[in-house]
Amino acid sequence: MDKAHSREASGSGGLSQAKLTQINHGIYQFANALSVIFVNLYLWRLTNDLWINGAFNLITLISAPLATIYIGRIAKQKDRLLAYRMGIFLTALFYLMILVARESMVDYYVLFALMKGVSTAFYWLGHFTMIYDVTQSGSRHKYIGFNQIITNSAMLAGPALAGILISRFDALHGYTVIYSLAFALFLAASLLSLKLKPAPMHHKTYYLRYTGLMVRKHPSYGRALAGWFVAGLPQGIMAYVPSIILYQALPEESFVGYMNVGFTGLAVLSSYLLARKARTEGTRTYLTQAALGFVLSSLPLLWGLQLWTVVLFMAVYSWVKPLQVNAFTAHYYDLSSGLPLGGHYRIEAVVMRETAINMGRALGVLIFMMFSGPQAQAWMPWVLVAVMASQLWIARLTDPPAAARVSAAG
Repeated sequence: MDKAHSREASGSGGLSQAKLTQINHGIYQFANALSVIFVNLYLWRLTNDLWINGAFNLITLISAPLATIYIGRIAKQKDRLLAYRMGIFLTALFYLMILVARESMVDYYVLFALMKGVSTAFYWLGHFTMIYDVTQSGSRHKYIGFNQIITNSAMLAGPALAGILISRFDALHGYTVIYSLAFALFLAASLLSLKLKPAPMHHKTYYLRYTGLMVRKHPSYGRALAGWFVAGLPQGIMAYVPSIILYQALPEESFVGYMNVGFTGLAVLSSYLLARKARTEGTRTYLTQAALGFVLSSLPLLWGLQLWTVVLFMAVYSWVKPLQVNAFTAHYYDLSSGLPLGGHYRIEAVVMRETAINMGRALGVLIFMMFSGPQAQAWMPWVLVAVMASQLWIARLTDPPAAARVSAAG
């Protein structure tokens, strides 16, 4: 990041670009936390079918990386802010369309899934690209940590408010109230995003076609992309399955909302400690600790999907997930910044990250759907343990390739 760019990021007078980005991200995440869990529960209430929930999430996750590749070109040749703003606007439109469709959403769930995937791709490409603009290598762990605090705080308040609101209304009317509030918040975030200023980009060539060459010349980069793919395997499943399991255990939407408040509270505390204590040299340790937490907490599920085993699993998962996400995100940004094209490849690096992790999420959901038939309760714990065990591989992927280690030793 050059000095002029750094000054722009820090701002002069009023809120800095970094703070504006974090505030807007907080609004986005609050609205998302308020409503996204209940999109899956809404489909479940209307259909009572895990397969349709899986199909909805699978279509979302497949459309997101496909859209990301095209959106990356727009962000590079136009501006990253265009992608960011479009992501928020399309998300607002997504919830407006749910309000219009109501129960008919089930008939058009494929179109809704596509819209959700595209809007998500727009937003996260813009958001992650802007992290390059407002951070440097030495401060990245702390920035991401504090950004995670804002995210998790918003996600803490969202389910709490949703639980209160949905318990005050009968039948499916509570969902309408939540979606209306989410639409208003996303609309507000769209307007606030207009205050952000585009960062100057002198190189508008889209270098995505050189990714294969990058991976061959810099194996560590390819290993990082493989790491994101592996990290995505449980995330696709965890986006919707735990809420449905909790609802089956106690069929009250408010209960699901309040439990998510508790889980997010653990994530907030974990992120806060990371922001204060995290060190770049601890990346491998953090990833190993997170993976062990995932595996050990999932093992009791093999004794049965009971309320206590699910709550224990979700509590530990929420506590250690920031360890994995923060550490590997900082590692990836540092690694990408050291590639030959440096800052000129940052949009492409985000495109590849989002593509890899969403492909992993999609595969995780697809595997889960294969076992979502009549015997789902029997197979579900084994699938969860298997995808959690896969996370042990990520720490190894941060090690330099064997050839690089031999060269360094010589």
